[in-house]
Amino acid sequence: MKKWLFFPWILFLWACDYDDDDARVCFIGDSITYQWDLEYFFPQYMPLKHAKNGAMIQDLDDWDLRECRGIPSVILMGTNNSSEFFDEERRNAFLQKFYTRIEKIQAAPLIVVSILPRNFQRQQSSRVNEVIRNVNNRVEKGLDSLNGRFEYLDVYPLFAQDEYDARMDLFKDGLHPNIAGQEILASEVLKVLR
Repeated sequence: MKKWLFFPWILFLWACDYDDDDARVCFIGDSITYQWDLEYFFPQYMPLKHAKNGAMIQDLDDWDLRECRGIPSVILMGTNNSSEFFDEERRNAFLQKFYTRIEKIQAAPLIVVSILPRNFQRQQSSRVNEVIRNVNNRVEKGLDSLNGRFEYLDVYPLFAQDEYDARMDLFKDGLHPNIAGQEILASEVLKVLR
């Protein structure tokens, strides 16, 4: 066979072997996920994005996530619920809402990404990150007691300095990761997807 015919033949065989179902990954979240350039950072996958600016965990009740069933999925959500974290009763209610809703997604697996630290427009105290860190720890412990379809991905330390301060070099505005922050998120998610 001539060399110039060999390469197109290999490409043809590879294309026939490629299964789109194996490449699908759902991404579920709020504005952080909405602004994440998934096609750029996950070129080997077919990302299915379910994200909305300002979304809270209870908004999942209104979303059709059937296409996420049985496939790898990533959820990065909860920062818009952070006002609920300062009171123990409301924090417990958030955690219950969170577990109830993620169990309904029925992904295989569901990669739960920790809530990122924040300092929105440089106007928030480190107290908000202290309670976010507490909620992240409780989410991780709670997932351990659920049925095993979940993987917890703690990226909080990568976005924090001195434990409770957001690394502003990784954010556009203290809330949404910039390109460097998105690259860190993608790198960590890819470690779990592979």
